Amino acid sequence: MENAVYDQALTALKNLFGTPRPLVNKGGARFLRNGTITIYHTELAPGNEAEIAFNVQPLASAYRITPAALSSLLDECRYLTGKPTETNKAQNWPRIGFATEDDVARVMEKLSAVLVK
Repeated sequence: MENAVYDQALTALKNLFGTPRPLVNKGGARFLRNGTITIYHTELAPGNEAEIAFNVQPLASAYRITPAALSSLLDECRYLTGKPTETNKAQNWPRIGFATEDDVARVMEKLSAVLVK
């Protein structure tokens, strides 16, 4: 179910990556313009209000950083929230979990400092 944490994260992602398209199952949205990023508000780890999954290879390429550097950035962001996440075994993309609006603000500040064109 959509909620304030999801809405804040979605708005911040729109500012970074443009307009997403809703997922077919209505459980979130996907950004395709600069790599692939998916935000979810359903099928989350307990305690999370939203989770964002990152397809590292195309995203790193789009922002001209190495996949290792992007993975390190995502690890730092996961550390900031300290939240476990669900795993999609088909894609196995790294995810960041959000329980509060403060989690969103801290992570988006870090992402927006690095993922600039």
